[in-house]
Amino acid sequence: MDKKVTFGSKFGTLAVVAGSVIGLGNIWRFPYLAGNNGGSAFIIIYILCSLTIAIPIMMSEFVIGRQTGRNAFGAFDILTKGKRWTIVGILGILTSFFIYGFYSVVAGWSISFIQTGITEGFVGKDPTEIQNNFTNYINTGWKPTVAALVFVFFTAMIVIGGVQKGIERMNKVLMPVLAFIIIGLFVYSTSLEGFGKAMNFLLKPDFSKITINTMLSAIGQSFFSMSLGMGCMITYGAYVKDKTSIPKLAITIGLADLTIATLAGFAIFPGVFTFGIEPTSGPTLVFETLPMVFSMMPAGNIFGLFFFILVFIAAITSSVSMLEPICLFIIQELKVKRAMAVLIISLFVATLAVLCAFSQVEGSTIKVMGSSLFDFLNSLTDRFMLPAGGFLIVLFVGWFMKKDLVRGQITNGSTSFNRGYGIYYFIVRYFAPVILSVFLLNLSGVI
Repeated sequence: MDKKVTFGSKFGTLAVVAGSVIGLGNIWRFPYLAGNNGGSAFIIIYILCSLTIAIPIMMSEFVIGRQTGRNAFGAFDILTKGKRWTIVGILGILTSFFIYGFYSVVAGWSISFIQTGITEGFVGKDPTEIQNNFTNYINTGWKPTVAALVFVFFTAMIVIGGVQKGIERMNKVLMPVLAFIIIGLFVYSTSLEGFGKAMNFLLKPDFSKITINTMLSAIGQSFFSMSLGMGCMITYGAYVKDKTSIPKLAITIGLADLTIATLAGFAIFPGVFTFGIEPTSGPTLVFETLPMVFSMMPAGNIFGLFFFILVFIAAITSSVSMLEPICLFIIQELKVKRAMAVLIISLFVATLAVLCAFSQVEGSTIKVMGSSLFDFLNSLTDRFMLPAGGFLIVLFVGWFMKKDLVRGQITNGSTSFNRGYGIYYFIVRYFAPVILSVFLLNLSGVI
């Protein structure tokens, strides 16, 4: 960039980065993972992973991005003068592309449910009818495709507007709305009969439920939720002003992510327990099980409509952060104008989204290694690409990037964060690489 593009304000910076980390990872994935992994036992492991691994990795990505002012590929190219570390940037950009492809399909479901909430409502519908409607919707293939394409279009229109007038302006409006809705849903959920059972489930840990899979799921969720290992935070780091404190920004965003994820659980599970729904419903919890809850609860139509508006807002703020890293790569490396870059990427993403949507149709042959393309990309990115990207980033910052550059970005030239810097550097140099290498070795079956 000839002239460094930055976020316009401190609130805008917080809103944009928060918009990236607060998405479907909090509203869609976190509740069902908590339900499948023992509730609060999973939450405790998740919080520990976020504080000791995810937030330091986020700081590391900000360091790389702000130091260079470049996209994920270009940043490593500058720091290593074209050496093999640029593969980390390519991995991040590919990860963003793959996630954005299947993510658009899930986000499209929220558009369909908003339409249902406005035109039909949820109250009074039989659970079997709700389940069949969702299954039939998926099996049409074309309906989820249209919704996904609409979502891709909305995302493209925001990113075309640029960093300040598009991405920042959108997040400054939508993030407060998201916070208001989720707090309102939480307050309403306290009036439900199952609130006490939900609190026990979410706050009283049963450590006998913790397994190696629990820990693997928690690490994967922290990476997915905080948009790590996919070039997003390197890209946004390029837009962070020099005077902004990277540690304060990363810690604030990490705590916001944890808060919203927990509030989502508090808002969802009281209804689940009130109406006798299994908390271990899995990935369909939000889109198949919760509508059953809305059909039985007082003011279920209003609750359901606002909930799926919340899901849509969370999805759009995160999808923007997936599109922008790829967009900046094309702008800077291929010298293409922003509007054309967004158009090119959106066409490719739309194609992938169509394939993902049709891969979920019953009897579809769009499979990879025996799984639907949708499930394959979800698993590939969550269980391998994101942790691998994070591992390579902390390895680079901890062992290969010049120490004075890292210290300068973390401390902003001040001595007030010296002790905190020492803790951070120990984590990225030793602790995080060891934990993530064990994680990756376990996935490969070596241990």
